[in-house]
Formats: sequence, C-alpha cells, structure tokens
Amino acid sequence: MDDFLKHLISYEIQTSTTCPHRLLFDKDYIENFTKKPAFEYANIYFFCRTKKVRFDIDKTELLNKRTLKTELIIEGKHRKEVIASLFDLSQTFRTIYGTKENFEDMVSDDDPFWDCEYLKSESEGTTLVFNQVATHLNTKFDFILTPENIEFDLDIDLDNPPEIVYVGQSFRILDRVQTHKTLNKAVSQLKDGQDLRLYFTTFKFAYGGHRDFADLEGNVSQMWMSEHGKTKEFKSKIDLVERFLIHFLRPEYNEQHVNSDIKKDSRVKELLLENEVSSVWINFGMHGNGFQFWSPNQSLKSDFVGFDFEIQNPQYYDVLTK
Repeated sequence: MDDFLKHLISYEIQTSTTCPHRLLFDKDYIENFTKKPAFEYANIYFFCRTKKVRFDIDKTELLNKRTLKTELIIEGKHRKEVIASLFDLSQTFRTIYGTKENFEDMVSDDDPFWDCEYLKSESEGTTLVFNQVATHLNTKFDFILTPENIEFDLDIDLDNPPEIVYVGQSFRILDRVQTHKTLNKAVSQLKDGQDLRLYFTTFKFAYGGHRDFADLEGNVSQMWMSEHGKTKEFKSKIDLVERFLIHFLRPEYNEQHVNSDIKKDSRVKELLLENEVSSVWINFGMHGNGFQFWSPNQSLKSDFVGFDFEIQNPQYYDVLTK
C-alpha cells in the first residue's frame, strides 16, 4: 500500500454553487452571487443542461407571514406542490434572523411588527417577488425567490440531475463564462422543457506519498491545498483536473482532450509522469439532488474514478469497487 501511495494524486469537489443562465447577466443577482464564499476560489466551471422548472404563480400564496405554498412546473408538464418556510428558502431571512426559532418568534402571527406580502403582479414563472414589511416603521424591503431556491435549499428530488455539456477552467471565471461562445451555442440548442445552469466549482487535491510533501520524519499524509487557491502550485493542478474531467466525461461541447491520448498530453507528462505520479483519482460526487453531475458519454457509470498510467492500456475504474 505504501508503494502505491507514492504514485497517487487525488481530486475531490470541495464546493459548488450554481447560477441559472437566465440570471448570468442580471447585475443585482450577480453582485450577490459573487459574494458567496463558495464562489471565491471557484476555478472549474460546468455548463449543465437541466429540466426547465417554473412557478405556477396562480397557485402561489402565503399561508401566513412565514409560510409559502406554491406549485412547480417541471418540463412544462409535471407538477409538484411545495409548502415551506420562507426562512428555509431565503438567505436574506437566515442572515437577518440567524435561527429559525428567532424567525418564527419575531414574525409570528400574534406580533404585528412584521408582515409579508406576495406581489403577484410583479411575479412570473422564474421569479416570485415579496415585500417584508415593518408595519410600525412604515418601511419595507423586497426579496425574491427563484425555482432554484426551492430545488436546492429544500433539496427536493425533481429527477433533475445536471447533465454536464461543457467543462472549463479559469481564475477569472465570471469574465470567462459571460463572454464564452460555447455558452451561447449551448443555450441556442436547448429544446423545449430544457434549461442551462452554470456550476462554479472548487476542487481540492491531495498527494498520496509525494516526496516533496513529507513531514520531518519522512511520513507522508494527505495535504489539501484549497486554502492556497491562487498559488502557482494550485493553478497547475487545476489544469490537470480539467483535462481528466473532460477526458472522462467527454462533454458534448468540449473539443480538446475528449478523445486524446491522455498519456501524451504535455501537461500530464510534465506534472505527473515526470514526477513519478502515475495514478489519478477524481471524485466529482456530491450530496444533494441538484449536484448529481453526469454525462451520457462518460467512460463508466461512477462519480469516483481512478486512472492508472502503469498498466499497458489504462482505463478508468471505479475507485470504490476496485
């Protein structure tokens, strides 16, 4: 086992956050989106095809100051009723009130200080608009909910796993995707009932026994590098995971690295083979229904795969079952 570990580098998704394509150029939405901690070091991005999910605004109402009832329309034909606390759906409320207990207490039906209004006339299938009202102060602020708030914050299973159609990497990731020609192509080829979402993803990586990362006694342990996400070392390793993700998933709109001989790739040879790192593990599995990434072209049905350069005809294998 020790000898095997001397030749391993392992990748794993650390964080991933999603942005619907329809909101990618919405200034207010993007300003708040880029403040998310999960976005700060995002370096790999996925374009994903998903089912279109919309609200039925005629079947949307507030049951009280704190509880939303709505109905989702999936692909224009399937429906799902949802009843949920606004606290669970809105980061604004979680920031203001801190805990659900505080929210339930301060926005109770018995206390007239706070009220909430559903603005049906300003809402649409992709956005529900509300006013949170401080009645005694005669002040209010707007907040919105999207179908993604329902799907992700409640982790509802809508049988809607994101199909990866493009993988890229950048350390100026927002500028890159907003001007990406392939993004326009992917959107233009969507069928009825389909949507496109962007996932901004951070990978962490670990060496298994690499000689440069031993302690003073010569012992080697996993060394996660995500906190150094802007370093040259980190950037070179992200170069690699992009190549292996494309090579394994073979996304519809990627052209480079899809059918190439990965052993002959210049960066693979420079960073792995010449440093005696001959095994790569990639884990892109995540918890949550909205993060079950897949591609119809992937080399095998697994989200935790290995690739071993030491065998004559290397192929991907399922790390958990080998």
